[in-house]
Amino acid sequence: MSLTLAEQLGITDVDIQERKDLLGLGREDEAELGSFSEISRRVVQDVVDEFYVNQTSVPHIRTLIGDTETLQRLRSAMRDYVITLFQGDYGTDYVNSRLRIGKVHARIGVPPKLYVSSLYVLECIINKHFTQTGAGSAPTEALRRLLSFDLQFVFDTYIQGLMSQVQLARNELVEYSRSLEKKVAERTETIQKLALLDDLTGLGNRRAFFSSVAEELKTTRRAKGRLSLVFADLDGFKRINDTEGHVAGDEILKTVGRLITEVVAAPQTAFRYGGDEFCVLLRDTDAKQASAFAVRLHAQVKEEFGDKVQLSIGTASVGPDEFLDIDAFVAAADAEMYQDKHQKSPRKPVAVKT
Repeated sequence: MSLTLAEQLGITDVDIQERKDLLGLGREDEAELGSFSEISRRVVQDVVDEFYVNQTSVPHIRTLIGDTETLQRLRSAMRDYVITLFQGDYGTDYVNSRLRIGKVHARIGVPPKLYVSSLYVLECIINKHFTQTGAGSAPTEALRRLLSFDLQFVFDTYIQGLMSQVQLARNELVEYSRSLEKKVAERTETIQKLALLDDLTGLGNRRAFFSSVAEELKTTRRAKGRLSLVFADLDGFKRINDTEGHVAGDEILKTVGRLITEVVAAPQTAFRYGGDEFCVLLRDTDAKQASAFAVRLHAQVKEEFGDKVQLSIGTASVGPDEFLDIDAFVAAADAEMYQDKHQKSPRKPVAVKT
């Protein structure tokens, strides 16, 4: 069940009575206004006619009204409004009708200054026509209190409309802020990832390698696990660069990077150490398993390139009882790689014992 405007704004019967009390709008006033119900119906058309002659003479109001059809609807609504001013009953139904009026005027953009001035004009016109009927004095004070009562609810809807706009703007701002934060976070993450990637091969770069080695050594030492490092260098790469050019050399590096990726399986991690050197970190891997990995990598490269490109590979392993620092760990694998290179032929690498 939908709520009335009064319920939406938290306006209760108690609140309505309090507003009347604050304005001095008592039962005597309501009764006096109700006694003019018949007269209001007799003069309402003249009141509405004179009111809109006055209103359409104001350029701003004329612009807001816009066209003849709108003017006719307004005249009909004003006729009902004037009659209900003298119905004698000003409870919840009356209040809801005033809230609807305020909501409509706020929605079409009628400024409060125009609404208040128009209400004053209407009051003067009503009093004038009531006096001209010869029925005695118009209910001037009671009418003024009632129009002030009406004005309270109109302003409530204006304020509620403004608060809704502010809340909407705030929500949009919060949503935009969240969206912006998400974009910044995503782009920052992308930049951070790119900063750790080798542009040519897509493998981790030297910076990523040393960061990963430090973390893996710390984690492995704490868990009393095993960690192996494979250090590989391309044999004959300089000759290819010199004879076939750097473009051909880059293609070789990219292909080797792809081949290493095909051999590597999670949680193993591959890196381009620099130039024609590559490294692979092997978690939970001992020296024997690292040597087996090196053999597979040799075979993969030989199958792709034949004798054109070969690998020199060295390995180093640590854990679970003995560990090296980063520099010593890398140096051990590097030394084993150079030993392999100096033999000038592929062999099954033997892991450095640590």
